Amino acid sequence: MNNPTTKPSITIITVVFNGVNLIEKTIQSVVCQTYPLQYIVVDGASNDGTMDIVRRYDSQISVSVSAKDDGIYDAMNKGVALSDGDWVCFLNCGDVFTDEHVVAKVAGNIALHNNPDILYGDIFTRNSNGELRLKSAKEPCNLHRMYFCHQASFSKRTLLEAYPFDIKHRLSADFKFFKECFYRKCIFVHIHHPLVVYDMSGISNTHREAGIRDNIAVIKSVDKYPSKFLFLLRLYFVIYWGKMRVKKNHH
Repeated sequence: MNNPTTKPSITIITVVFNGVNLIEKTIQSVVCQTYPLQYIVVDGASNDGTMDIVRRYDSQISVSVSAKDDGIYDAMNKGVALSDGDWVCFLNCGDVFTDEHVVAKVAGNIALHNNPDILYGDIFTRNSNGELRLKSAKEPCNLHRMYFCHQASFSKRTLLEAYPFDIKHRLSADFKFFKECFYRKCIFVHIHHPLVVYDMSGISNTHREAGIRDNIAVIKSVDKYPSKFLFLLRLYFVIYWGKMRVKKNHH
């Protein structure tokens, strides 16, 4: 794709590592968008044939790179460094836009809401039968967890450049980024429309307790009392309750 000439300019970044079974549907959902955009694929030196699939779409992908990285957030930072859009969305391997007009809808909302800092929408997930289930995001707030799905968000590139993802947080660097943006009084806008079908097999879902503990580390470093106390109390209780459920199921 050519770099967009229509404002606002938008970059979509897909981060992937050994995603041979999922990457193509993600690529296809981006390259079919009706709005002109820059598309970047950042691969973490996959060895399962992922890049063979990526190369099939060379003519429709603006930039693709494959090299070892220090985790998903390091790869996302690399993607930002390669981007030139005013706005950036991370649609990672396995996730897809709900239709081919999603980016156009977001672009329209950027103008409608007078160029805010971060826009985010709702998502679909799939239940055990494969049926789509709507999951609505919350209105802008500060919580103990993400109140919207990162993949359904579009952030100003200048913010991502000024405050890159903190790679010491292996699972919650996005949580820290958006929390710090909230404290910096960035303007968040909730688009009441499902933008993404979210893949539930990602690491943040398959390593739930580790993700919660990383959220705890973020809260300890970013939040202030009394919010910090309330958020930590809630998350420690979630861990405790999870362990009790596991223990009960083993009896």
